[in-house]
Amino acid sequence: MPFLKVACQDFRNLSEVQLEPHPRFNIIEGNNGQGKTNLLEAVAMLATLKSFRGARAREMVRFGCDQALLHAQVERRGITRDIGLAITSKGTKAELDGKPLRRLSATAGHINVVVFGPDHLKLTKESPDIRRQWMDRSIFNVWPSFLDEARAYVSALKSRNKLLRMGSAPGAPPPDPQMLAAFDEEWVRRAARVVWRRLSFLATFRPLFEQVLLDMTDGQLSGAIAYHGLGKVDESVSEDELGERLAQGLEDKRETDLSRGYTGSGPHTHDLAFSLDGRSVRRFASQGQHRAFVLALKIAEMARIEQATGVFPVMLLDDISSELDESRNAHLMRYLDTAGGQVFITTTDRRWIKVDQGTGNSQTYTVSDGVVSG
Repeated sequence: MPFLKVACQDFRNLSEVQLEPHPRFNIIEGNNGQGKTNLLEAVAMLATLKSFRGARAREMVRFGCDQALLHAQVERRGITRDIGLAITSKGTKAELDGKPLRRLSATAGHINVVVFGPDHLKLTKESPDIRRQWMDRSIFNVWPSFLDEARAYVSALKSRNKLLRMGSAPGAPPPDPQMLAAFDEEWVRRAARVVWRRLSFLATFRPLFEQVLLDMTDGQLSGAIAYHGLGKVDESVSEDELGERLAQGLEDKRETDLSRGYTGSGPHTHDLAFSLDGRSVRRFASQGQHRAFVLALKIAEMARIEQATGVFPVMLLDDISSELDESRNAHLMRYLDTAGGQVFITTTDRRWIKVDQGTGNSQTYTVSDGVVSG
């Protein structure tokens, strides 16, 4: 099981927590505002080194304290490791087995987590950056090296934009053509890698998703996912071909980029289009269909990680049962009951969590005013 021990000190409203989690279901019960999500966030931080709520470091330190400390003992394929985090107003420092850990990708070989909370229901409704973030995080869980590849693209994008801004200032001369060409070449190389990874991921993810959605809806809903931003493109396209297409996109928008001072095309503008029976989910789906679609995405995400790594990821569910209708919640619970892996679930009502039907495969914790018992 991944998490053998979890400890928190002065993390948000959690003054001190010591847990030895159950290898299967860890049900975290309590009223709203007591610290349930904080505990889930701490578990996720120990796996990903970042907050799934997008919080700044100083926001995670208990009021009146100088730092928050997190620690976990994790196990994978018989190997036990220790992960520690110290969080201050200046940032986060991580250690693996007592040695400084500076790269998020270094934790990927030890533990994978999938988080599912109410905010994920925005995937089908809101802006493209939410879908890009979800897709890129899912890719990282399958191919950890993607994190460095994505960061290299962002660096190339920032460098190109800086050059464009210098040339777009009033009275400023245009960028040197040779310098811009060199920046373009680096940008294209990095961008082609990111898009190739995304398309490769979707080629393997889509069949899993489509089957999960069909199963969940008894064959009533057929879902589809399309990559938008490059026009019609075959997912078996090579990186070189993607580079040619991306380079042409830069060329087509060069004058616009020069006048505006930023790069208006590329992976940072791309999107995923979700559809049900050929109709846009965003425009035509009912509330229940939106939720079914997102639930299918998350279950398929878990299945894809297991397929890639041979290990079921740790699932972190933040009060999602109360957001799903009865049939969707029942489907999720059946899946979790049969799939295996360690699960942490927060809830305001234990009766929502219909897993572990008397088998003893769970531990229930109660959270009240930052104190965890159970």
